[in-house]
Amino acid sequence: MERGGSYEFDSEQNVVLSKTATWVSLFAWILIASSVLSAIGGVVSADEASIGMLIASGIYFIAGLGLRGSASSMKQVVETEGNDIEHLIDALDKLGSAFKTMGIVFLVGIVVFVSVTVWLWSWMAAVEAALR
Repeated sequence: MERGGSYEFDSEQNVVLSKTATWVSLFAWILIASSVLSAIGGVVSADEASIGMLIASGIYFIAGLGLRGSASSMKQVVETEGNDIEHLIDALDKLGSAFKTMGIVFLVGIVVFVSVTVWLWSWMAAVEAALR
């Protein structure tokens, strides 16, 4: 499939793309930093909420990586000449992949969280019954 084109965005359009790339990149770094802090909190607290914190950390980290890739491609639209359409399509493709990955990881996280919660409740009930 041909993804390129000779169209060049003008300076006003490049400003919009540049601002968008900056904010996407900033949000990506916020997600990555949040994932690290959440993972540290999950490991340090080592309680029943830890599994949820670790799952959320994974989701944030993967989302941050995906968004960084999209932001990088958006910046390429502004910083290069001759391949604006190709870089824009690449940015949109990476953005779509990032959201798809976030959705899948989020759903898997919910299933894991519910499964672990049910298992913990069952285990705690069995231990409590054994202590009686």
